[in-house]
Amino acid sequence: MNIQQNKLNESEIEFLIDLDRADIEVDLQNTAKHISEHINIPGFRKGTATYDVVCRHIGGEAKVYEEASDIIIRKVLIKSLKDNKLNIVGRPDVSIQKMVPPFGISFKVKVVLSPKVELGDATKIKIKKLEPKVEEKDIKQVIDNLRQMRLKEFAVNREAKKGDKVILDFEIKRDNVVIENGKAHDYPLLIGDKKFIPGFEDQVIGLKANDIKKFELKFPEQYFEKSLAGKNAEFSIKIKQVFEQKMPDFDDEFAKTLGEYKSSKELREKIEKNLKHEKEREEEERYQVNSMDELVKISKIDNIPDLMIEDEAHKMIHELERDVSGQGIKFEDYLKSIKKSKEDLAKEFKPKAISRIKMVLVAREFGKTENIKIDKKDIEKEIEISKKAYLSQPEMLARFESDGYRQYVENALTSRAIFEKLVGKINKS
Repeated sequence: MNIQQNKLNESEIEFLIDLDRADIEVDLQNTAKHISEHINIPGFRKGTATYDVVCRHIGGEAKVYEEASDIIIRKVLIKSLKDNKLNIVGRPDVSIQKMVPPFGISFKVKVVLSPKVELGDATKIKIKKLEPKVEEKDIKQVIDNLRQMRLKEFAVNREAKKGDKVILDFEIKRDNVVIENGKAHDYPLLIGDKKFIPGFEDQVIGLKANDIKKFELKFPEQYFEKSLAGKNAEFSIKIKQVFEQKMPDFDDEFAKTLGEYKSSKELREKIEKNLKHEKEREEEERYQVNSMDELVKISKIDNIPDLMIEDEAHKMIHELERDVSGQGIKFEDYLKSIKKSKEDLAKEFKPKAISRIKMVLVAREFGKTENIKIDKKDIEKEIEISKKAYLSQPEMLARFESDGYRQYVENALTSRAIFEKLVGKINKS
């Protein structure tokens, strides 16, 4: 085995690896055995055919070499990185230079190095912790939401007013042509929700069942559909029904409908307690993130490779795409509405991508320095909690047993432990 290491630049290293047949013999034999376990070879039970027989049956020894190459390269590369104490980012760029049975294998591997981090002194960080406060408006908002959940509707034979719900048909035209998604039947509209363009609800107020009305409105200048932004359109509506909505009073009877509460006072106290707990959690998260931000500021980080920045920016684009799709909007349509391409977004996201990378690098180095490791028992405990939460969805249980989910849990627990350790150091300073 011969391994040469060339430093291409500050962040890239190239390995030139030359392996003799003896270096790869075990991997070739294991690969041939694996192949024989998954194919039928006349005269042999699966997994029992000899190496030579397998090679002849699959069309030559080159097939075994091809199948074994990934395993061989991965094993040698992992050892080389470990021996040289190198951390890499992204996928290694591998090119096979020579692979001719029955000889050895030669290949070239280019890797991008993770930047080195020199941690600052965490005990010098000073951050003020805020006292979470629950305001009366917060409590009122929760109470109103609960009352809204118990809202009752009554069909009324009168003109619609703010707060009513109406069922209507509508049609929107420009130049006598119905616009895309500009027609609907039995559409429920809550007057006051402001889900239509400005002015639409004002036209509905004062109408009653079976009333028909035509009017013209101008779309907002910043409307998401650019072809309509700032343009006039003709609207036709027909009111089908008008419903008056009535929310229950916040009293003792209402409180009893929500669980083991004996009075509205008891329910209100519980709401205030839950809000305080939530605000305390939010403040703890803010404090932890700010603590890590400060540690990043006082730490030294080598130049971040372009590959790392590009990967993080693309990850941010995927996150945005997921959020946009979750709102029922096609990402292509969203990009058109903001007149940008994915490449434009990648450039815009670059500063934020660099900030995220720095935080990850510093957090990882801090965890290594503090020797933070997660006990397997804690991982199993978290997985069991997840399983119990989804007992009614057996199709989800297999996911919790996967290596990917186990790794996700370990990463989450490690991240939590790193932030808690950092906060502990700051508070002791």
